[in-house]
Amino acid sequence: MIEKIPLSLVAILWFLSCSGLRADGGAIRLSERRGGYRISAFTSPTPPRAGLVDISVFVQDAATGEPIGERAIEVCARPRAHPQDAIRLSATTAAATNKLFQAAVVDLPESGWWDVTLHIDGQGGSVDVSFEMLLDDPLPQWWEMMPWIAWPIVPILLFLFYAWRQRGERKKRTSSHG
Repeated sequence: MIEKIPLSLVAILWFLSCSGLRADGGAIRLSERRGGYRISAFTSPTPPRAGLVDISVFVQDAATGEPIGERAIEVCARPRAHPQDAIRLSATTAAATNKLFQAAVVDLPESGWWDVTLHIDGQGGSVDVSFEMLLDDPLPQWWEMMPWIAWPIVPILLFLFYAWRQRGERKKRTSSHG
């Protein structure tokens, strides 16, 4: 029983540390050669939900596999329900955690199918690549506050575990003396 409690605490801490967005990672949506590039695109969170979605792009030289710097990347996201409402952003290294990537955090306001086009303009020329993604409904507002609401559980559980162990040790000491 004692071995299970610390594992439970680790699981709770891990769960509370999970955030909605993980830059430069998540689900791979695209990996293909186009022109002189090998282009890989990732989205986070997984599964994607209406709201903030991180779109990270990694561009490599198609022949050598080396990362390519100095490129402009435009992200264009269009809801299939009304494609005239396109959202356009530039992907930047400033928005990316890994500086080999360029990322854009896009606020996609509704669930449903979205078509995403990446326009890459660099030394290897200009290319467009596209992928689609299905956005789930957003999480409820209270879920975003969950880490702030739930964090007191960790010290309370630690205190209860400590008190339980102390009580067990006191019982052992009194039974060995008596």
